[in-house]
Amino acid sequence: MDFVILAGGLGSRFVKEGYECPKPMVPLFGRPMIGVLIDTLMECGADRIYVGANARMPMLLDYLEELREKGLPVEVKPIITDNSYCTLKAASEGIEGKFIAMTCDAIFPTDEFKDYVKAVAEAPADTALMGLTRFVEDESPLYARVSESGEVVDYRYGGEPFAESTIVSAGLYGLSGSIMGVIPALGLEPESLSDFQRLLAVKTPVKVMPFEFTIAFDVDNTRDRLHAEEFLGKWK
Repeated sequence: MDFVILAGGLGSRFVKEGYECPKPMVPLFGRPMIGVLIDTLMECGADRIYVGANARMPMLLDYLEELREKGLPVEVKPIITDNSYCTLKAASEGIEGKFIAMTCDAIFPTDEFKDYVKAVAEAPADTALMGLTRFVEDESPLYARVSESGEVVDYRYGGEPFAESTIVSAGLYGLSGSIMGVIPALGLEPESLSDFQRLLAVKTPVKVMPFEFTIAFDVDNTRDRLHAEEFLGKWK
């Protein structure tokens, strides 16, 4: 399976807390969080790991180059953008088959992720398999609406959850090169990764199906970092 890591953001919340390193380099157990994630992806059978990396972060680029020199299958795609969808589009460019995308700070149970990898590999070619979770910790989560037939039919950023149930994006996206081409073919230009998910479910013929994780969250600040270390210590 190919994986795509989105590391094009600025990590502004960590900057406000006084961190001098880029967000992907914020330590978990003394190691850069993106390195911890890459180790997990290798454990889950990574063929290739594409990283959409912020070109304004030389520390990050140097670290990824070190991993490449050690023989890890990491391909770096430097990008300058504040649009997370543009990072996804640039990082996944050239991938024809299926892949799983995630942000550099994604935290999830490894065993469940292995099941997710298998499910994405076995899903029909025209189906996006999006990670969801009922674990809601983000102050502005991306709520998902799942129909009675089990298909994801809408997303809503922040505010109140949909009436059907409280379930949110887990920040894990099972896609393919052909699915990525559907949005541009319709003349749509998402404003963010959240907008991309909503448009994919609402405006395109792509079938968007859920894969539910027990727990999944992003590391956006020091509290999240400490929570991630506690979680990984129990679940890894």
